[in-house]
Amino acid sequence: MEAGEKVKAMLGTLPDFSCPVLVSGGSRSSRMECAKELCCLIEGKRVPLNSRDILLLPSSPAPAISQVREAVDLMQKFPISLPRRIGIVENISSLSEAAQDALLKNLEEPSKRSSWLLFSPSLLGVAPAIKSRCHSYFLSSRQGEDEEEEGEAFQTLSSLLSLKSMSGALTLASDVAGKAKEAENKKEFCFSFLSSLLLIFSRALMEKDGVSSGGEGAQSLLPLSRPSLLFLTEEEKTSFAKVEANVSPQLIFESLFCQILFQWRF
Repeated sequence: MEAGEKVKAMLGTLPDFSCPVLVSGGSRSSRMECAKELCCLIEGKRVPLNSRDILLLPSSPAPAISQVREAVDLMQKFPISLPRRIGIVENISSLSEAAQDALLKNLEEPSKRSSWLLFSPSLLGVAPAIKSRCHSYFLSSRQGEDEEEEGEAFQTLSSLLSLKSMSGALTLASDVAGKAKEAENKKEFCFSFLSSLLLIFSRALMEKDGVSSGGEGAQSLLPLSRPSLLFLTEEEKTSFAKVEANVSPQLIFESLFCQILFQWRF
C-alpha cells in the first residue's frame, strides 16, 4: 500500500502541508507509524526518522524549553540531503506552556524548506494558539495493537467505575502498577496507559458537546459530568508530569484512580 493510501486509511484524508499538521488520537505506536507515512509523503520517498533532516522531539522525557528553542533554530537551516527538514513532536501536550510558546513563532512563520508534524493523544493540553495555526486530523482506530491498548485502559476504567470504596481503587491501581513494573519500559507503559485514558476522556467530552467521536468508550463515560471530565483531564496531565519525574507508578495510579472514583461516587 502506498504512503498516500495508508495516510487516508489513518486520517480519512491527505493532510494539507501548507501549514503545520496536528494529529491527535491513537496509541503512541500508531502515531509514530503515521509520522513515518507523512514523512514519506513530504519527502517523496521513505526516510528513517533518524535522518539528519528529520528532527524528532520525543515524549519521554518531555523536551525542555531549551531543547525546543534548539529545534526551532535547526529547523531554520537548509536541509542537508532531503527536499525538506521535518520537525516531529511526539506529544505536543506533554510540553510545558513555555515550551509550546517557544514553538509557536516557528509555526506561524516556518521556513520555506521545513514542515512541522505535531502529535498528541488528545487535543486536550494543546495550547489554543498551537491548534489555531495547524491543520488538525484525528487518527482513526484500527484493529490490532491500538485497540488492545485502549481496550485495556477502558476495561480498567469500567472496573473502577463499578467500585464503591477507595480501597478497591487502591487495589486496582496496584494491579496496573504491577503491569508497569513488569513492562520492559515502565515509562512507556505508563505513557501508553495514560494516553489511552486521556483519549477516552476526550471522546466522552466530544459526546457531551454533541459531537460524534466514533469512540467505543465514550458512551459509557457519559454519567461523568462535563466538569468532572475536565477535572480528570487535568489530573491526567499531572500524571504525565509525575511519570517524567520518575514517580513510582504505584503512587501515580493510586492518585489518579482515587480521583476518578471520587468524581464518580462521592
